[in-house]
Amino acid sequence: MTPKKVEKEDGPDRFEEYLEKLRSIVEKMEEGGLGLEESLKLFEEGINLSRLLFGILNRAEGQVEELLKTMERVPFNRGEE
Repeated sequence: MTPKKVEKEDGPDRFEEYLEKLRSIVEKMEEGGLGLEESLKLFEEGINLSRLLFGILNRAEGQVEELLKTMERVPFNRGEE
């Protein structure tokens, strides 16, 4: 999978979707009544979603840090006198 494809599939625009899926899994597991096999399947899916969410957040943090570095190089009073 190419980096651009990963970014598109797992970008910030998918964050809310993944988070909602994770919430749904947590709710199902908290309700109980699931068999061991189904619980393990949901747990694995939840872990995978957590990893995706963590990756999205890490990339977003990197973008914010880059933007802040750019701001440090540009004076705020630019063009104002």
